[in-house]
Amino acid sequence: MLTYKRKLKLNKQQENRLNSWIGACRVVYNLGLEIRIEAYKNKQISVSAYDLMKQLTDIKHIDWIADVPSQSLQNSLERLDKSYKTFFRTCKSGGGFPKFKSKRNYKSILFKSAELNNKNKIKLPKIGELKFFKDKSPIVGKIKTAQIVIEPTGFFICIVCDEVSKNISNPNESQVIGIDMGVNHFVADSNDNFIENPRHFLKHEKKLRIENRSLSRKNKGSSRWKKQVKKLSLLHHTIANVRKDFLHKESTMLSKQYHTVYLEDLSIKNMSKNKNLSKHILDCGWGMFRTMLEYKTNVFAVNPKYTSQTCNECGKKDAKNRLSQSEFVCISCGHVSNADTNAAKNILSKGIALNRKSNPLGYALVEEPRFL
Repeated sequence: MLTYKRKLKLNKQQENRLNSWIGACRVVYNLGLEIRIEAYKNKQISVSAYDLMKQLTDIKHIDWIADVPSQSLQNSLERLDKSYKTFFRTCKSGGGFPKFKSKRNYKSILFKSAELNNKNKIKLPKIGELKFFKDKSPIVGKIKTAQIVIEPTGFFICIVCDEVSKNISNPNESQVIGIDMGVNHFVADSNDNFIENPRHFLKHEKKLRIENRSLSRKNKGSSRWKKQVKKLSLLHHTIANVRKDFLHKESTMLSKQYHTVYLEDLSIKNMSKNKNLSKHILDCGWGMFRTMLEYKTNVFAVNPKYTSQTCNECGKKDAKNRLSQSEFVCISCGHVSNADTNAAKNILSKGIALNRKSNPLGYALVEEPRFL
């Protein structure tokens, strides 16, 4: 699946109606959560999402709920059911129980049917055509769902389509590269090149601290508090957009230069448990970078185990080879290199070997994207 995100051009009437629909979905979500809690508390009965959907007809006499497309109301109960399943799956590791949603943290509505009428218009049930800003990349594929999200800078629509054939920018199959992702250097590749880590969050950390301090001094719920919340959310939104812009530019550059990219199959969730490095790891956006690469070019993920301790020249594996975070000196052959560059070359060698083993005929074989 591919998701296309576009900013909507709405008039006041459309904005008010969408706000009303999102509010109605939030009410249905909270009612469903209350019913499930009370049913289990009083009668030890587990109420399913299907049972709740059958009760939707009982509140359809309310005009502002009846105005919402039925599938959007059903999706709010599906979201509730998903949060329950997530809780039961993660409760042993500290997963939280589903909470009642407020206006501040329920800001989206999903449509299960949508139709593109033009290059910059989409038709949705009960509201008709909505305009959005044009983009260089056209929306291709069959539309599966469309979700409208309220962000600090306006209304956005996320259009999910069936994935069509991947358009590889560089058709030359001999152009391959291995990359090692890190905190000091965002990317070190097997050709001795580096992409510096811009550290977006650290650049804005001082300003974030000031704005958070200002928010803590205001009375919660007051008009000044609401203004400060909006100001803070805009700042976070800016940081996220700057990060995405950087990741898009770097992933596009790599996809144009190389037919296949070999990278580490990192467990970011486990790595971010390190209290000293979690902020820096999450600021890099490795997962988003890999996702962007996967729909722009061929990507093959390899196990990163021992890639930073193995000499790329002689194959000697020893923890003593890595003298520091950046310095690599082989105790066997004396090979000296940057530790990240050495790891990137190992990733490339390991990836090519695995690719040949799984595809002995020599055809280009890459891992399919898991999420786009």
